[in-house]
Amino acid sequence: MNRVLSMTAVVLILSLGFVAGSQAKSMAQRGFTTYDSTKLVGATVKARDGVELGQIVDLVVDSHGHVDFAIVDQLPPSDSMDPWPGHMVAVPFSALTISEGKSQEPQVVLNTDKEKFYEAPDWGSENLSNPKQAASVDRYYGIQPYWTEESGEWGYHW
Repeated sequence: MNRVLSMTAVVLILSLGFVAGSQAKSMAQRGFTTYDSTKLVGATVKARDGVELGQIVDLVVDSHGHVDFAIVDQLPPSDSMDPWPGHMVAVPFSALTISEGKSQEPQVVLNTDKEKFYEAPDWGSENLSNPKQAASVDRYYGIQPYWTEESGEWGYHW
């Protein structure tokens, strides 16, 4: 009896390892990539033309575990001669393209006009736990919130 239970346990463990390994391989083949949040926080955000826009200081995660926003500490515009007070802005995570650079550090690019980024409302004025305010930040950047019916995606409704 013990031998049968031992063999069953070994087969179960091996099959779980096979399933997990094949699922990870399948996810990689579909282009699913994960990034370490400790490397994303502190990463420089650049415009499409390579201009440094700011640095990620925090990530906003919803109750479903979805990363909704990156909080970015703005740098002054490169052509600015005025003193720059700087401010923190919420950027929809889906408006960012993240790739791994040669140094294994994440390369983060904002997929919208940098002027829009510089004119974005201060993060302190937005309550991102309020769905309407979070949706207004998404729409400011031209992003359809993933939790709305119009997005055709997950269909979360608050």
